[in-house]
Amino acid sequence: MSFDLLNIGKDGILAHQQSLQTTSKNINNANTPSYVRERTHYTESQYGGLEQVRVERMIDQFTTRQLRTDTSKVSFYEANLEQAEQLDSLLGDSTTNIASTVESFFNTMQDANNDPGSVTARQLVIAEADAMVTKFDDFSGYLDDQKQIINDRLKLSTDRINSLASNIGELNKRIATSNQRNSENGDINALLNKRDEQLLQLSELVEFQTVEAKNGAVTVNMKNGEPLVLEDGRFNAVAVKSNPNTERLELALQKRNSTGDVSQFFVDTKEVGGSVGGYLDYRDKVLMPTQQRLGQLAVRIADSLNTQNQKGMDLDNQLGQKLFDLKRTEASGFPNDNNTGNQSVSVSVLEGNSKSFPSENIEIGYEDSQYYAIPVESDGSHADGADKIFFSGTANSSVDIEELGITVNLGGGTPDKGDSFLVKPAESAASEIELIIRRPEDLALASPVRTINDIDNQGAAEVELSQVNVPDDFYNASGDGLLATSPAEVEVVAVNGDQYDVRLNDANGNQIGDTLTTSNLDNIIQQVYDGTMPAITTEPDYDINVVGEPAAGDSYRIEYNRNGFDDNSNGQKLTELQRQQLVRRDGGEEADPTMTFNESYGRLVSDVGSRVSQNRVLRDSAEAVKGQTEALYESKSGVNLEEEAANLIQYQQAYTASARIISTSQTIFDTLLRSLG
Repeated sequence: MSFDLLNIGKDGILAHQQSLQTTSKNINNANTPSYVRERTHYTESQYGGLEQVRVERMIDQFTTRQLRTDTSKVSFYEANLEQAEQLDSLLGDSTTNIASTVESFFNTMQDANNDPGSVTARQLVIAEADAMVTKFDDFSGYLDDQKQIINDRLKLSTDRINSLASNIGELNKRIATSNQRNSENGDINALLNKRDEQLLQLSELVEFQTVEAKNGAVTVNMKNGEPLVLEDGRFNAVAVKSNPNTERLELALQKRNSTGDVSQFFVDTKEVGGSVGGYLDYRDKVLMPTQQRLGQLAVRIADSLNTQNQKGMDLDNQLGQKLFDLKRTEASGFPNDNNTGNQSVSVSVLEGNSKSFPSENIEIGYEDSQYYAIPVESDGSHADGADKIFFSGTANSSVDIEELGITVNLGGGTPDKGDSFLVKPAESAASEIELIIRRPEDLALASPVRTINDIDNQGAAEVELSQVNVPDDFYNASGDGLLATSPAEVEVVAVNGDQYDVRLNDANGNQIGDTLTTSNLDNIIQQVYDGTMPAITTEPDYDINVVGEPAAGDSYRIEYNRNGFDDNSNGQKLTELQRQQLVRRDGGEEADPTMTFNESYGRLVSDVGSRVSQNRVLRDSAEAVKGQTEALYESKSGVNLEEEAANLIQYQQAYTASARIISTSQTIFDTLLRSLG
């Protein structure tokens, strides 16, 4: 009996001693973030005594997994907002935004129109144009820096992910070995705590799922199912790469098989999560679209002003020239890694006809013995509603695609079926436009032609310019006068009711084409050319309307507007560009432009601000959910000092009682010996 009491007392002392040690350990680690509260679990033997004492971690695996998920979501939105809020502030700041610079340029243009002969007023227009180009360049440079920051963050995060994955793999091995050696060893809990800490740190970078094996090791899988940490301790390298190989980096997982070959799996941005996913999401949905729309806006402003200035006459009696150089905006195509052909591709702005120029990237491909072009989003997917535009071409040729406002330049070599190229004509365009006129005299504010009513006209009609187009056919080689064969006079030969017989003559009095019989006196030159002359491939350089009721014998002259320096008619056209819809809304929608310059920039600012506002709400919501999960986690796994103090007293009393059992058994044993003696 005393022997049984001795064993019971011994087992009790050892068990309660373990409990006291565990409680002391809990108290000492009350402020250790990664520590999980422990409890001793007593198992009764079949003989009524104490069979086993096991130290267990007080942890709920469901709550732990939820905490990692919530941590990933909070990190996602915080990383996203860290970059997006900076961009949002710059876009809306009156000193840094593009809209204020564009507005200032057109204001000085209007001032020049008020005094078109003033060299000083013209010089201010040139200065504002230069400031506008500089502002576009500076802002695009800032966005380029942001892209590099994202790339650098991704590379640093990649190294951190690899380090954590390596640590988790090593802990997996040690945990599996400890389980095989001694399932009762409480030291394994320290390894589990370290692994949980590493997993929580990993969840700040990416979102993942874990699967626990029977030996205690865990497999860590990304949301797309690809393994990041394998059960046996091996881990996948996390790499960055893109296809086509541009400066846009992506997250990929690499796995080396037994033969040494490397398999690579790209992780979709939507499936990355954590801070890495937040940075990639910001780049793909905020940064890249912003830079592309900025480039689109810069191209449309520059090309529209170029086109209109070429329709005017400058202070030197010369036809207007381009204000901006767009040659550097030509973008080379990045070949897909799977291409088997050897052709190269580039895309340039279709100058003078870039109204359908989109902000999206362009995919140029080859299939069914012909080429195609289609707008694509930053992630490579085709723009919603966009269709492939097929065209034919040969090596070393250029093809104009008016539906996209671009010229596709095909290089040497031969394409193979399925080859494709990614071209980004808008992305860097804002930083590649240059102001090429520096003389205020080169600003073409005047119209290059003027109309004159003959003094002997008897009818009640006036003549007016109906259109002035880019010079192609009617001006001399030096660009300072009309050809002798160009339309110079409209003569009303006869009037029959509402029908007019109209004759078009050149400067020498020679008739151009046949006599026109018409009741419509609008765009007479176009009517003559369409009806009796070989069709001209473009609009006539200029055209006129006869307004009113002319009489037979009336004539109207057209001549070069030499020394018409006080004329601001083309300057007004330049100013009116600000209020015209000249920017395409979306590459997948109707190709016709539907936005003004201000509306285009306003949409850019609105989209960024809307996404920032939305992500702030989602961040706050994610933080609230994470706070609730942390409270739930702490209630289960956190150390409560009051509870531990109570346990300390309880186990101390139990320890004392077990010692009393041993003392009592010793007394009984001694008494028994004396009775026998």
